Amino acid sequence: MTSLFTDVAAVPESRGATAGLWARRAVITIFAVVAALGLLDVFGQGTTQTTAGTPAAVVHLTAPAAVRGGLFFQSRIEIRALRALEHPRLVLDEGWVEGMQVNSIEPAPVGEANRDGRVVLSYDRVDAGERLVVRLQFEVNPTNVGHRSYGLELDDADTRVAAIHRQITVFP
Repeated sequence: MTSLFTDVAAVPESRGATAGLWARRAVITIFAVVAALGLLDVFGQGTTQTTAGTPAAVVHLTAPAAVRGGLFFQSRIEIRALRALEHPRLVLDEGWVEGMQVNSIEPAPVGEANRDGRVVLSYDRVDAGERLVVRLQFEVNPTNVGHRSYGLELDDADTRVAAIHRQITVFP
């Protein structure tokens, strides 16, 4: 039995077999690198926080900067009123709902409207010193690949109070 293995080891491998071995190793390495990059959050899901402040209010947006198709994620908007906001309205850029399934918005707005293609969520009065926290849950459509505007604007009725400008990247 030992001579069988020594005979096999004595025969040199063909160039095709050697090339095939290196091709398999290269493919496995590519898959390992993609998996490692996913673990390092290169393809999304980790959240980042963006803040905008004015004398009237401070707005914090906590949301992922990049997401993948099929992913469920949450965006959190926190408004701290420094003066009373009689008619607070969140005006969301088109990228918030472009190719995204809105699963829930908590608390539910008292009204929803459209302003030049942007979604407007209206809430009850927020007094000075109070805060309003809005959580929006989404699922990303798998065909929604690219960059989208993911900014928002806080208005008091039709007067802009604060604005956040940012992008979201959608990977396949």
